[in-house]
Amino acid sequence: MTILSRRTALRRAALGVAGIAHLPSIVRTQTDIQELTVTHRPGDHQLAIEDLWPDRASYTPREPAAIHVALTNKGSARQVDLELKLRHLEQKISGGSSTVHTVPPGASELRLPITLPHAGFQGYGVDLEVRDAGVVVAEASTALDVLDNWAQAPRYGFLSDFAAGDPLTATSVHTLARYHINVVQFYDWMWRHYILMPPSTEFVDGMGRALSLQTVRAKVAACRLLGMAALGYAAVYGAEPEYATKHPDEMLYDASGKPYWIENLFYIMNIHKGNPWRPKILAEMARAVREVPFDGLHLDWYGFPKDNAFGPGPNPQAYDLSKDFPPFIDDARKAVRHARPGTRVIFNAVDNWPIEAVAPTTQDAVYIEVWPPYEYYSDLQSLILEARRLAPEKQVILAAYLSPLLGAIDEKLPPAETATRLASAAIWANGGFHLLMGENNGALCDPYYPKYATMMPDFARVMRRYYDFVVRYENVLSDRRLVTARGHDAATAARVSGHHGSPDALPGSVWTIWRSMPGIRTLSLINLAGTDDVRWNVAKAPVRTTHNLTIDMHAGAHVTGVFIADPDGNDPRPRQLAFQTHSTGASTRIHVEIPRLDYWTLLVARVEEAKSH
Repeated sequence: MTILSRRTALRRAALGVAGIAHLPSIVRTQTDIQELTVTHRPGDHQLAIEDLWPDRASYTPREPAAIHVALTNKGSARQVDLELKLRHLEQKISGGSSTVHTVPPGASELRLPITLPHAGFQGYGVDLEVRDAGVVVAEASTALDVLDNWAQAPRYGFLSDFAAGDPLTATSVHTLARYHINVVQFYDWMWRHYILMPPSTEFVDGMGRALSLQTVRAKVAACRLLGMAALGYAAVYGAEPEYATKHPDEMLYDASGKPYWIENLFYIMNIHKGNPWRPKILAEMARAVREVPFDGLHLDWYGFPKDNAFGPGPNPQAYDLSKDFPPFIDDARKAVRHARPGTRVIFNAVDNWPIEAVAPTTQDAVYIEVWPPYEYYSDLQSLILEARRLAPEKQVILAAYLSPLLGAIDEKLPPAETATRLASAAIWANGGFHLLMGENNGALCDPYYPKYATMMPDFARVMRRYYDFVVRYENVLSDRRLVTARGHDAATAARVSGHHGSPDALPGSVWTIWRSMPGIRTLSLINLAGTDDVRWNVAKAPVRTTHNLTIDMHAGAHVTGVFIADPDGNDPRPRQLAFQTHSTGASTRIHVEIPRLDYWTLLVARVEEAKSH
């Protein structure tokens, strides 16, 4: 988190609203996502699927699984057959089921067991067909995945409301799980920055918010029950004045000898080895993981100082935090894993600094909070690819706050929602993950998380589809073996005829992102054709659907099949495409026609690699 977030909170405290999490935003509603609908038999409007979701955010190998379906029957009781089909990419696999149920009038919910393959890091589509007398009267889709641990595909979310007796504890966590969020940051849950665990069950934090440790623990338990890891927020070097001013030897100072602080809120402390602050805060982190208990920690700092920090006294020692952060991260991970085995750590590289130093540490994912000068879609791509180069064994998470959502109402809603869809697509299509979703269908639009926006029900349905999509196709989106073409290679890897295609996310273009790994070639098409502004955090008019795209794409090997899929319509299932191939020397290229592009379409080609001798 940058200094901006704390200043925002300070202003809110001065206005007397520091303890109010529900600020004016888009709209706040507890309505669940409904009416994913579906295809009905002509003349049959009696039975509808209102929702379809797995009973956990994610599964571990050999864990039992089930799909919940919410139905509405406007007629009399009827007996129907419910068939679940399990698919991995375009291939139907075993594990589905077909059962007969009597659906009563009105609303009802059924739980349908499903058997999952045991392999880890596998995303699946789950398609439900409801048949009456052999005729499909309704259908819907969802997705799920099997992971050895959340770090394989870290769909990061947040919780920030911890008031005593929160009646929405279960609802907020269940809602978050339906986006398949599998790791959750508990933001500002603690008593103070220098003593994390509160002195009593109910307490007032350093920002003036009335909180409850019981609520924190209830939400941790609810997350764990639904297959979601709970990470506690912990600043690495912040301390309120009540502590810092009594320990001047533990603070950091500027070149003039003035201590670093954020207004009257807290001071910046010294994490250098040998300073008493370091073992103190590490012990606090270990205690929080042990006593709450959390599944790990999200380590934060405020974007300053960097290489201009000094110790106290007449002959101050100079410090460079780019050198202090890596050993601190490694020691923090050791401390929390000693306190509670198996826990994990994420560190916030604010402004992508110092990414070269912190990416290769023992943290479990690379996490970057995105600020200017990283303002363009191409910057999101570069951040992800550079982080993957520095730490190829780790996934990359971007905290890209969608400020257009903040307070957006009426005519400002569609442009804010367009910005959200395009930014998320840009991150996922390049193999990254987006910290966006939170409790109560919330979306992050500000670095002070309680200032989240709650999405309108229609847009919440859209984002449910997007998260279903990235889970269903995670093996061709998030596999760390995927290599993204850049520069000249990207320019020749894919060409779009009849439209302005570009690998560089240019205004007025169809952005082409070509990636490859053994046996797979992918092409993401992101529709920027109707915009003259390619800054990711700027509101945009809804995209204009583009029709009849002709794609010429590099394959480099014998092509055995091509399919496309997208998260924008009502049917996320893969659609096989007719294709032609032609060779130029030793290179094989694919020629296909894509009928339409809304926001984001994914093309996947299966190839047979030449065997080496």
